[in-house]
Amino acid sequence: MSATTTLTQVEPITAQSILRLFPDIDTSSAELDGHDEEQIRLMDEVCIVLDENDKPIGNFSKKICHLMTNIEKGLLHRAFSVFLFNSKNELLLQQRATEKITFPDMWTNTCCSHPLGIPGEGGAELAEAVEGVKRAAQRKLDHELGIKAAQVPIENFKFLTRIHYKAPSDGKWGEHESESQFSFPTRNILTSSPHFSRLYPLHQSRRRPGA
Repeated sequence: MSATTTLTQVEPITAQSILRLFPDIDTSSAELDGHDEEQIRLMDEVCIVLDENDKPIGNFSKKICHLMTNIEKGLLHRAFSVFLFNSKNELLLQQRATEKITFPDMWTNTCCSHPLGIPGEGGAELAEAVEGVKRAAQRKLDHELGIKAAQVPIENFKFLTRIHYKAPSDGKWGEHESESQFSFPTRNILTSSPHFSRLYPLHQSRRRPGA
């Protein structure tokens, strides 16, 4: 007896199909009840929605992009991660604030966030997109950690790669991102935003001889 397999074809999300594929997007504020007011405000920021080839096809709010109901339908947005190293090659880690709506209290890299659907942070082709994400990284390093743009000039961000990943935070919220990753070597960086995070210098791991 031969076995049969049924495949479900998922329609690609494009600029033409995005609103038709997500006609029932929840725009109410019920999911945010009880959360920190500043974090609720940030969920209104506009993320860059992408197709499967990392091309911008529209904008949706941060809240819409991070609801698992929409993520499971394939909604994808652009993001970035910054790995900031000091002169000792130590990585500065951030513990996300308890007030965060997604992934509260979790340890992460120095800064991870999203370019917004605003002039200067978008881009369709790789080179333009990377430059836009670098500007967003400058903005968020200041916002979250108090690191001023003058301390992290655009030309010193080293683009490493892009990754595509999906991860649930809890049953309601999660991530589904095309994420650009950057390293940034520096000597003296001062941070001043304890509301958003706690910071910890992670010493570079050293392999034992023969390990």
